[in-house]
Amino acid sequence: MCSRVCFALLILFLLLSNDSYTQYKYSLCGGMGINYGNTPSFNDYLRRELSFSSADSIKSFNTGIEFFLSGEYVLSSNFSAKIDYSYFIRSSNYTYQFYVFDHIIKIHQPYLFLNYVINKKRYSFRFGLGAGYHFQILENHISTTNLITYRSSGPSLRCEFTYKPLLSRRFSGLISAFIYGNLYNSLKAANGSYLVSNSSDEKVNLGGYGVGLRLGIGYIF
Repeated sequence: MCSRVCFALLILFLLLSNDSYTQYKYSLCGGMGINYGNTPSFNDYLRRELSFSSADSIKSFNTGIEFFLSGEYVLSSNFSAKIDYSYFIRSSNYTYQFYVFDHIIKIHQPYLFLNYVINKKRYSFRFGLGAGYHFQILENHISTTNLITYRSSGPSLRCEFTYKPLLSRRFSGLISAFIYGNLYNSLKAANGSYLVSNSSDEKVNLGGYGVGLRLGIGYIF
């Protein structure tokens, strides 16, 4: 009974609050997201390296997670600018005879966004287009004692739609859906060698495209 009363009071407070998104100029947000993306070059590399039976198990689209922080400044009643940083990580593991294909992908993903903003009293929508330059790390765990690290970099574009409900005077929620595309360079080890398959001289990269979803919380002021 007590929990129901508390919940009803919370709803009443939110409905009667005079706070509005139009009062705020800055926001800081953080949270995590999930990406569902295709990396054609890297997938082709795995299919060439593995046996035919194992290669069939390699999916075109794979899932990874990201953790993000962002800062936003309201430029006018309908536009805002945002700096966004996320750390993406994905792993894959395949075995073929005595070969081990254990890879961990890590990507530093900074973006600069321009958003079109629609403010309502208790929530706001954002339609954003962002561009960034990313830095990729591919860890190839050949065995428990043998690790080769490849690195690359390249540009990326992301388009996102964000819903931000006002939770209280200083806090907001965040639900965001996005699509993205990357043009990353070829993966290169510290000794200058590129990642290539045994059956091809084609250089491998982590470029691709996909969709994603984010959940987070923001502090507004």
